[in-house]
Amino acid sequence: MVRFILIISSVLFSSTVFSISIDQQRLIYNEALQLQENNNWDEAKDKLDTIPIYPLTYILEYQQLKKEFSQDSVVEINDFINNNKRYKISDQLQREYLYYLAGKKYWTEFVTFYPQLPRSGKLKCFYFQAKIEMGDDRSIWPDVKKTWLKGSSQPNACDTVFNYYLKINKISQVLIWQRFERAFQRNKKPLMNYLIGLMEGKNKTLATQLYALNKNTKKLSTSGLFTHREQASYSFVKPLLKRLARADIKLALKTYNAYEEKIPFTFNDEIQLKKYFAYRILIDNKQKLLPWLDETLLHLGNVKLTEQRIRYAIKYNNWADIEHWIGALPTENAQKTTWVYWQARAFEQKKQFKKADALYLKISGKRKYYGFLAAQKLSLPYQLNAQIVEPKATSLRYVQAQLDHIEELNFHHYTGLVKREWEALLQGRDVDIQRQLGLYAFDKGWSHLSVVASIRSKSWDAINIRFPEVKPDLFSENSLKYQVPSSYIYAITRQESSFDQFASSPVGATGYMQLMPATAKETARKIGLKSYKKQAQLTEGHINVQLGTAYFDSLLTRYKGNRILATAAYNAGPNRVDRWKKDKKGRDTKALSMDSWVEAIPYKETRRYVKNVLAYNVIYQHVLEKPMEFFNDTELTAIY
Repeated sequence: MVRFILIISSVLFSSTVFSISIDQQRLIYNEALQLQENNNWDEAKDKLDTIPIYPLTYILEYQQLKKEFSQDSVVEINDFINNNKRYKISDQLQREYLYYLAGKKYWTEFVTFYPQLPRSGKLKCFYFQAKIEMGDDRSIWPDVKKTWLKGSSQPNACDTVFNYYLKINKISQVLIWQRFERAFQRNKKPLMNYLIGLMEGKNKTLATQLYALNKNTKKLSTSGLFTHREQASYSFVKPLLKRLARADIKLALKTYNAYEEKIPFTFNDEIQLKKYFAYRILIDNKQKLLPWLDETLLHLGNVKLTEQRIRYAIKYNNWADIEHWIGALPTENAQKTTWVYWQARAFEQKKQFKKADALYLKISGKRKYYGFLAAQKLSLPYQLNAQIVEPKATSLRYVQAQLDHIEELNFHHYTGLVKREWEALLQGRDVDIQRQLGLYAFDKGWSHLSVVASIRSKSWDAINIRFPEVKPDLFSENSLKYQVPSSYIYAITRQESSFDQFASSPVGATGYMQLMPATAKETARKIGLKSYKKQAQLTEGHINVQLGTAYFDSLLTRYKGNRILATAAYNAGPNRVDRWKKDKKGRDTKALSMDSWVEAIPYKETRRYVKNVLAYNVIYQHVLEKPMEFFNDTELTAIY
């Protein structure tokens, strides 16, 4: 009878659980979350028990476990990790518990919980500490030695470990010198200084001399530290020559030749040094050293340096050099859209218009910056080569549970977890499934996830998932307000964040249009946006897009409507763009044409950024069914 009653109760409870709508489950989840935030953990657990099938209950369980970390939590935490292996948060809990155990110096529990060597540098050193405390310093020595020999500073947790092995002389003078060499190669001055303090005798004297020479590399040419290859100091010549080249390339070449005469460099060292010298000559615009550079480039056969040499020639309108160095590229590289275009421009300059047009025609069908530019030159329509990802019935049924999970993460704004779980879902899937996932994300309004799916599946032609139309009302409203075409705002946003509303860069740029806090604050002041109070608001779409559009509009005003300069300034800052415009040193009397100025932008990131935004604008003109125009007449005929 009791068993019958229990079965009935279980059925009634299950029926109640399944009758709760998703909206009610979300509400209960939020209530439980609020209770946890108010430290009402027991009440939160009771709430949680009423929605056992809700996809995010594990997050509240995770927070409950975190709050109750103790020496005896191992079993519960292992159970959670084993039951939730498919979620990235289980890895997070594991790391956090290891940090807890290390912080409390529960070393035996640390090794019992995680018996293998961790990957994280800090946890690795905690593991070493644990093993030393347990009397097992011999088995870990090989791994400690590898960590010691890294040429950069290690986490503070490693200090205890290194001090232990220094005290028992396991870290010998030889190992100290070896680490000094590696730190010197990477120019890690504080680490070098620390290691000199551990040295004795001749090593200390020599390291001190090398450290002083590193601070004043111009004394390298007169130094007596490098007279034969067998010297302990000889391996330091190469990094010192590179640092001298940064300070004075002419003196570096002279010093290199002097050393090469006395003790020839190895073939690999010779190549590495010459590549670096060539790079410095181009970057520092040392025109008097171009004869050395050009002769050296022919022997090096380095594609990147040769391409840099072409851009140098473009910057100075040297059409003979442009043609010569494109001809020096391997055939495969010379056939890239960029260099086909510039070969055509060189023909055009020689008034060989038929040859030029044939090359323009060759690339005019490409959905790229130079493809569009070639099409515009020939007055041909722009080719989008668009493919649309079409839905396929039931193709995602096997991942529906994961999709439901991601939908709830999205709903509750767990932005970090959303990205991690989406990447995990895409990983290892075949291309067709990845594309269908991209379409699913697009249909759900998860635009940034649809873009990620298009990239992971390499679906470059899948315009609908790679270039989604996001929040049309928001973008069109600001387009009208600031008279900036909506296609261009879309293009900037697509390049900046791929429509990730919560995107954040390492330097602090935030939101859809990746605004820096200072820029946002100043723009808000200028346009009188009093509702903008703090940086956190930059993740609010309506604020971010308004401020981003207003800022770009101010740049257009500054550059008299020139989108090329305004776009470069949006990425690199107007002060740099102004400096690049004024930099005419060594240029002939003719100013640069539009295409030459873009290709000669010194920052690779900004050069790529400008090209992408301009090309994306054409694509979004197509998506939004607007008239398609690449450059306007003013931009095409402007000189820089």
